[in-house]
Amino acid sequence: MLLLLLILFQVIESPQYKRVGGSVNQLRPALYAAVYINKGSTSVGSLSSIGLFRRYEGDTAWVNLRPNTITPGMGFTSFGDRHQLYLAGGNGLHRSTDEGRTWRVLTGWRTKEVLSVALDPADSLRLYISTPFGVYRSTDGGSTWIEKMRGFKTWFVRRVILDRVNRNMLYATGEDALYRSMDGAETWKQLSIGVPGIKWVMQHPADSNLLLVGTEDHGVRYSTDRGETWKQAAGLDTSAVYTLASTRDGSALYAAGFQTGVWRSMDKGATWSQVWKAPDFDAIYSVCVNPRNPEHLMAGTNGSGVSESFDNGRLWHDAGLPNAIVRQVVMYP
Repeated sequence: MLLLLLILFQVIESPQYKRVGGSVNQLRPALYAAVYINKGSTSVGSLSSIGLFRRYEGDTAWVNLRPNTITPGMGFTSFGDRHQLYLAGGNGLHRSTDEGRTWRVLTGWRTKEVLSVALDPADSLRLYISTPFGVYRSTDGGSTWIEKMRGFKTWFVRRVILDRVNRNMLYATGEDALYRSMDGAETWKQLSIGVPGIKWVMQHPADSNLLLVGTEDHGVRYSTDRGETWKQAAGLDTSAVYTLASTRDGSALYAAGFQTGVWRSMDKGATWSQVWKAPDFDAIYSVCVNPRNPEHLMAGTNGSGVSESFDNGRLWHDAGLPNAIVRQVVMYP
C-alpha cells in the first residue's frame, strides 16, 4: 500500500507528541513527504495546525496528525512495511510504529538536526543517520549512537545511503564530496568525482554498480564501478540538481533542481531530456515515482506545494498545499 503523508515542520516548545485524529485507511495507497510551511501561510489553516499531514491517494483533503516537536528538517523512510516509519527532523530522529499516528524521538538531541536516515534491511536494530556534525550509527535500534567519521575531511554530511547488495557498504555526501565506506561506516574514503557541491546520491535499483549524483553546478554525474570512476551525463551539464528518482525497475530516471524543471533519462543516466519546464517554480526539491505505477510522479517544490503527473512527467497538476516548501516526497508499496 501507499499512504500519502506530508511532514510539516514548526519549532514547538513542548518535547512531547500529541496524538491527533485521523484513522489509517488500510485499503488505499499512500505517499510520504517532508514539508516546511512558510510562516504566515494560511493554505492549511492557522500556524498552530502545522505538523504532520496525511492524504490518501485519490483524496483531495489533508488530515493533520501534528507531531508537536518536529522542527525543520528532512528525510523519511520505512523499515519492512509502513507500520515502522523513521523521520529525520530538526530535533533528532523520530520513529513511529503505528503508521504515523504517534512518534518517539530516538536520539534525545534537542539541538542536533538529523538530515537523513538509512536502515539496514537485514538488521532492524542497525541505523545510520547523517547530520551537520557527521555520520552516526546505532546497533540497538536507536537507544545509543556512535559517531563514525574516520576518513571525512569535513563534518557536514547531507545524506547517507546503504548499498542495495552489500550491507556493509555505504555512501555519504559531504559538503563538497562523496564518500564511501566498505566496513559498515567504520572508515570512509573520499571518491574523486571531479566537481564539488554534491547534493544527492542514488544507486540504480537494477544495477548496484551504477551510482548517480546530483551536483550544484554540473548537473548529473554517474559511475558504473561503484564510484571509482565518473562521467558527466549529457543534457544537464551546468544545472543545479537537488534530487534524483527512479522507477522500480530503473527503466526511467528523473532529475530536478534549481530552475531545471523535471528531466528524464532512459539510458541509465547517460543522457537526459527535459519533460517539464515548470515555469512557475524556482526550485524542485524532490521527485518520486509510484512503485506500482511508473507513469505516476510527484514533485515537491519550493513554496508551491506538491505537483502530480500521471503521464511520465509531461503534464502536471496541483496536488495541494500551496505555499509549502516540500523537501522530500517518498512513496512506498
